[in-house]
Amino acid sequence: MMTTETVAREWVESVLEQHRHLQAVVADLEIFLDEPRPRTGVKGSHSWAVELSQRLLSLHDEFFRHFRFEEETDAMAEMLESHPEAAFKLKEVLDEHPEMLSQLRRIVSDVLSYSEGVRPEDPKIRRRLNDLLGAFRRHEEEENHLFQRLEYRDLGAAD
Repeated sequence: MMTTETVAREWVESVLEQHRHLQAVVADLEIFLDEPRPRTGVKGSHSWAVELSQRLLSLHDEFFRHFRFEEETDAMAEMLESHPEAAFKLKEVLDEHPEMLSQLRRIVSDVLSYSEGVRPEDPKIRRRLNDLLGAFRRHEEEENHLFQRLEYRDLGAAD
């Protein structure tokens, strides 16, 4: 029979595994972004922008699914119930999810304009995307630390 504690620990392990996967996806995207970007209207700019658009749409889908998993499972409610002292911090990290998705959608929109040979309103796509990816990394690291601290803090008590 699984206890609430076991369910919460399994949920945390699942979240941490998702975080590792997303970190790999982000790292791959960062490698792509390190390559030179063709100027708007120059041969190759369309292909670059289309590939980036596809990568970003896939990233958005992965972020969306991951965030919903964190937000809508019983384990998060159980964690809040078990650790009311962490409610503010948990809410704070969860509240970052819609903002990150919104920023990513704005970047996708600008990249799609670029793929049509139209200079986006804000041409600093790479900087904006790198800033978002950095914020995502910090966000996931903060969640990892928080979830591990809350769910694993008592494991060493019997030592």
